[in-house]
Amino acid sequence: MHPIQDERSRNARSEAKSDMEAFEDRLFQQLAFACSEAKQTFAQQLGMSQARWQLLMLLERHGEISHATLQQQLSLDGATITRLVKQFEAEGTVRRRLDPQNNRYTLVSLTAAGQRIVAGLRETHRAFQTRLLDGISRQDQEILVRAIERLRTNIRNMRGSSSEGE
Repeated sequence: MHPIQDERSRNARSEAKSDMEAFEDRLFQQLAFACSEAKQTFAQQLGMSQARWQLLMLLERHGEISHATLQQQLSLDGATITRLVKQFEAEGTVRRRLDPQNNRYTLVSLTAAGQRIVAGLRETHRAFQTRLLDGISRQDQEILVRAIERLRTNIRNMRGSSSEGE
């Protein structure tokens, strides 16, 4: 190969690699922004913080669960869980009781008023999702889901391989 052609070939590969890196950066940036903006917008529409609505939805899904499980599922510290639960209890949204099998644990569940609030949250969430996906074809939605599922699989695989190397 002629030296000039060899140099052009290297430059073309370098530019292609640079374009791909720029695209990947843009992809992850847009994904992060979309998730963050969607959460913030949904919380604004509800007039409720993400931690508050997620806690209520978790209780609705699981019924009665412990503070420790709430802490683990929501990735929040114990003090935050206790504060949220006490606020909801004062509002009449949840009830607390000691676990009869182990008095060291407190169990939390929704009251009837809490269940009504969650029903409203679900309806608001459905409407929000419909508006969020407006203009995106079903086919594009399915492609996006598959791509995100693959990303999550890759993340889990990386976590597994990094813990094996420790």
